[in-house]
Amino acid sequence: MKSATTPAVVWLDVYLSHFAELLQQGRMPHALLVTGLPGVGKSAFADRLAALLVCEEPAGSEPCGRCSGCQLFAAGTHPDLFRVSPEEDSSVIKIDQVRRLAAGLALSHHGGGYKVAVLEPADTLNINAANSLLKTLEEPADDTVLILVSAQPGRLPATIRSRCNQLRIEAPPEPEALKWLQAQYDGPQSEVFLRLAHGAPLRALELARDNALDERRERFEALLGLREGRTDVIALAQAWAKDEDLRGLHWLRGWLMDLLRVRLTGETGMIHSIDLAERLAPLAQRLDSRVMFEQLDRLNRLLRQENTSLNRQLMTEDVLLAWADS
Repeated sequence: MKSATTPAVVWLDVYLSHFAELLQQGRMPHALLVTGLPGVGKSAFADRLAALLVCEEPAGSEPCGRCSGCQLFAAGTHPDLFRVSPEEDSSVIKIDQVRRLAAGLALSHHGGGYKVAVLEPADTLNINAANSLLKTLEEPADDTVLILVSAQPGRLPATIRSRCNQLRIEAPPEPEALKWLQAQYDGPQSEVFLRLAHGAPLRALELARDNALDERRERFEALLGLREGRTDVIALAQAWAKDEDLRGLHWLRGWLMDLLRVRLTGETGMIHSIDLAERLAPLAQRLDSRVMFEQLDRLNRLLRQENTSLNRQLMTEDVLLAWADS
């Protein structure tokens, strides 16, 4: 296995070049909503754009690396760069955080570049925080750029989205993505990880480094155990609810979608879960498509609330109980 450091995300260069041109022309938008699948490089893009914006002598689409702005950025201490994410004890961005951001943006510039705020994930803004941010978006200060990063922009209020220029980061073409992935990961089944990540190279690399195939198989076997009465629902829900990202439920959603594809078409060629194709195909023939659609609908409704105060264990139990009874 190669180094765990993340290499240059080269497919972002075209996006950076575009915004470098806007910067040179004095047409930089005051607010940018960066979207795309998990693992396509949204965070990396936001960081690279922020570095370019605080640089005092940018060279094309790259910061100079020499000025005080670049040095402060590299040290993580630039006073004109603000990062806003949920605090350690919370799953949402709160109004007090947005108020502190607004106060910071109102201060005088410390350097020769822009003031920059990166909010990530922006879709975790609670309603009060979103309303507070709206005031900042409606009255932008000069030489200030807000970068909102979100994999689920539909969760943001329309009033926020409408006041931002939107940029969707697309996954690179499969040959390019696979070449990049194989340069960082020298283990087997790179194509499988890339398919599981829906073509997003950074997500595929994360899955590969986490040995996700073993964990996915274990969790799938646990689901089969629920249907056969070999696995305790409460114990499994307790275990799955500990996932910070609720990956078990997200994987179950993907498996349900693949089961429906197999059930309705009789083919496995279009499924994403190619690591479990040999287990999904026979199971799909034993399940009722109507029940699977109902479970998928239930799961989607619950996952839309994953960043709210909804009890994660109760949510997980509800999903797993429905699965066990299907």
